[in-house]
Amino acid sequence: MIYKKPFILFIFLFLFSCTSKSDEVVKRKGEPDVHILYNDDSEMNNAIEKAKSSIDQFRKAIISQNPNYYNFALKKRFKINDIDGEHIWISDIQYYKNKYYGLVDGIPISTKEVKLGDTIEVALEDISDWLYVYGNKVKGAYTTRVLRTRMTEKEKKEMDSLSGLIFE
Repeated sequence: MIYKKPFILFIFLFLFSCTSKSDEVVKRKGEPDVHILYNDDSEMNNAIEKAKSSIDQFRKAIISQNPNYYNFALKKRFKINDIDGEHIWISDIQYYKNKYYGLVDGIPISTKEVKLGDTIEVALEDISDWLYVYGNKVKGAYTTRVLRTRMTEKEKKEMDSLSGLIFE
């Protein structure tokens, strides 16, 4: 099954980096939760590094044009100020002349750089995560995987039920 808007399936569309110590979740009626994460979150920082170091897997998948691969997306960091950033999923990814392009797939909370639906270029150095779906299995999504480890079993089951996807 191919989903037009894959990120509606994910409870966690935005990651917002700050400098405080504890994680917070902002609930929004009719919108996905926003997770406030902090610069010193070592698990999340490791997930971002893993995504950056494995981006070639994403590139190979997207250029393969394999019909079993779909819902390609990149997460990009947008500046809020000199220290903080907001990480937003970019969907409908196209790869053209060694560059990635896509649509902003989340309503920005703090950044003024973009708005929902903007078409943007995503530079390699700004990528904080990537994903695509193969069959019904999620590939990549390292930051989402970290957030899943922080969910209750009930929350994981609800996410899996809503998405119909498998996180291996």
